Amino acid sequence: MLGLTLSPDQIRAAPPEIRRWLEQEIAASLGFDPPAHRIDPPSPHPAEASPEELRAILDAIGGLLPVVAVFFELGRDPAAVPAPGLRALRLPDLLRHSRLAAPEQLLAAFSVINDALRRLRGDAAAELVSVDPAGVAFVTEATGRGILGLWKEIVAERALVPSERAPAELERARGIEPP
Repeated sequence: MLGLTLSPDQIRAAPPEIRRWLEQEIAASLGFDPPAHRIDPPSPHPAEASPEELRAILDAIGGLLPVVAVFFELGRDPAAVPAPGLRALRLPDLLRHSRLAAPEQLLAAFSVINDALRRLRGDAAAELVSVDPAGVAFVTEATGRGILGLWKEIVAERALVPSERAPAELERARGIEPP
């Protein structure tokens, strides 16, 4: 037998699949029924957004940093795949990763994102992200991949390029005066 000790920070940093497995193992060891993880797809499905639409949505929400954080969280690996072409993301995971304080803030961010898509398309019923009462958010697989691609593109464009001043600035930040 092997014992393993994990800190709360290590558990929080673990991928969703590992956290769910730990949750099931702990529940089983304490004699509880394992939590149900059946996720039914929403009706209607969320809209699939093109890369150009995703850029336009990002431009529309760009001044609202908490909403931008939630937008990029929609590009994370899904907690489950309830139907082909659809991603399911757990609201507690999205809330924690986006560092928002309350579920209401997360839902408000979804509303801003969906409103941006509606204005862009001129379609009052369009939703980029759908939420069910069980605490699951849904986006299409293509939308999730598109958001991740947009994130990678932005990171690549803004890559930190070392300058001649960088070593001296790092030294000052550490409290060491350069010669």
